[in-house]
Amino acid sequence: MDKLIKTTEIIEKKLEKFYELHLNCQINLTAVKEREEFYLKHYYDSIYYFQQSESPCGSLADIGSGGGFPGIVLGIFYPDLKVTLIESIGKKCIFLEQAAKILELKNIEVLNTRVENIKDRSFDIITARGVSSVKELLKNSFQISKQNTKWVMYKGERLDEELKEALPVIEKRGLNVEKIRIELPITRTYCIISC
Repeated sequence: MDKLIKTTEIIEKKLEKFYELHLNCQINLTAVKEREEFYLKHYYDSIYYFQQSESPCGSLADIGSGGGFPGIVLGIFYPDLKVTLIESIGKKCIFLEQAAKILELKNIEVLNTRVENIKDRSFDIITARGVSSVKELLKNSFQISKQNTKWVMYKGERLDEELKEALPVIEKRGLNVEKIRIELPITRTYCIISC
């Protein structure tokens, strides 16, 4: 993994500790337990887009954080980034809070709610991995966006279909769409939507 993305010794230690927390967790947050596969499918996937483009800065909301991907991973790599993990399932929130504390991530905040319930905050970046369709994500998170917010959606094979469905929302809001596809070492399409 360290050949694929830029890390430091501190980052490596935190990633290793976060992997151990997953292995020892009482609730099932991921089916992936084997170290190399975990690092690729969770860490590499979480960080790839941001290491290929500009480093994220300001504030980031991670919708449906689940096991902390990409939110906790981004918090580890970018300690100056203010990361808010939005998760509706209480047990997952407890895990995320404990992980942030153990990993000494002072830039992480956990909200136990649904994104559509948040009315008093706005973010520079909004991420979502394996959560809802593009149309639903935009509809449910638009109230937490700013004038120049960027959405980074981690998508699979159905992206074109989802974009077609979301076209009226995209056109109405005057949003720009970019797709970044990778095949190796993992298969992923990153959908970037910006104002």
